[in-house]
Amino acid sequence: MSIPLRVCTSILSVALYFVVPLAQSEAVTTQVSSADIPKNASARRYGSKWDCNPGYREDNDTCQAVVVPANAYSTNAAYGSGWACKRGFLTVGPDCVAIELPANSYLLSGSYSPGWRCDRGYTPVADKCVVLTVPENGYLNDSASRPSWNCERGYRKVDEDCVQIKVPERGYLSDRGYGRGWNCNRGFRAEGEQCILVTIPENAFLSDAGDRWECAKQFSRQGDTCVLRAAP
Repeated sequence: MSIPLRVCTSILSVALYFVVPLAQSEAVTTQVSSADIPKNASARRYGSKWDCNPGYREDNDTCQAVVVPANAYSTNAAYGSGWACKRGFLTVGPDCVAIELPANSYLLSGSYSPGWRCDRGYTPVADKCVVLTVPENGYLNDSASRPSWNCERGYRKVDEDCVQIKVPERGYLSDRGYGRGWNCNRGFRAEGEQCILVTIPENAFLSDAGDRWECAKQFSRQGDTCVLRAAP
């Protein structure tokens, strides 16, 4: 290729580099400007569509201002009502109504009913916060959403009281908050309210659970014994 031809080719490449994006930009601009954009709306960067400006909502191809009630603020969101109640107010239909805070309670950050929660040691009853009665051998739990109480270790909840767990001989307290509240020592099994010794037959061993036995390899269980398996 001759030098003049190379120069012409280079010049053409540079020209295309600048001309093509400009043509594309003009096409997009022409496409957007030809759209019928209503008041309080802005054209999208690409295409012929548009979006309502913050604080406005689309309504029959127009952008209408979001009506923000008293004691509320605009969220500028493209979904929902477009506004939210200020702290201390609840959303009730199209309005924001002041929260009536009962004694021994505090405001929540949300704007949904009831908008408050009882202090620790109190429980909601209707529209009030009443003292939570904790029985003997019980203590307040740390749940804020469901205030209640738990029994101390060694006691279980029975109705509104904490009743002492009776641990049988050869047993110990469990850490579970449900069930009988105790387990048997290894080598014993629970039977009623007692811990009974696990009797291990010949050719068997105590299981990992510690409350039953299993047959050794090459033996199968038959009743309370382990018998040798027949040769294949």
